[in-house]
Amino acid sequence: MESDFAPSGQETVAAIEEASDPRSEAARKRLRECEDRRNACEVVREIVSNLLGCEEMALFEVDRKQQRLALIWSFGLEPGRRQLPQRLSDAVLSGVLAGETCIAQVCGHMGSECDEDKASAFVPIKFGGKTAGVLELLRLLPQKTKIDELDRALLAVISSEAGKPLFGGRGSGKGERKR
Repeated sequence: MESDFAPSGQETVAAIEEASDPRSEAARKRLRECEDRRNACEVVREIVSNLLGCEEMALFEVDRKQQRLALIWSFGLEPGRRQLPQRLSDAVLSGVLAGETCIAQVCGHMGSECDEDKASAFVPIKFGGKTAGVLELLRLLPQKTKIDELDRALLAVISSEAGKPLFGGRGSGKGERKR
């Protein structure tokens, strides 16, 4: 079975793009200022909505003891609607858990050829040298046709910087699901 997802590309390309993109630096600054999980979820939502062009997302925590992913926060989705393990092939899931961002190779916004529940990207959220969570981005806004290289650099910032406030334990109050 062929996957609709591909690894996001070389880390060096993302690092070069990130260095030249003021959006990435602004996102990094905002994430580093987060004081707790609730605040971090709101900052991730702002970054993804305003800078990336996606208003439907879900955050899952990796539970290594239970060997599962648990939904801890979502935005723009019906509560209880996301079941991440059913959305990913084993190969893509393994890649994301290994720290690779996977981006859909086909359109991620609603259209006649697109599944309205199709994800646009799966972003590993790293903390302590491991993937602690997975951010699923669903349909992009209609005017956004794809995730480009500058967007990939922005996702790399989220992947590396959101882990500490989301999973670092300092005042990590439960994130709330929002609609």
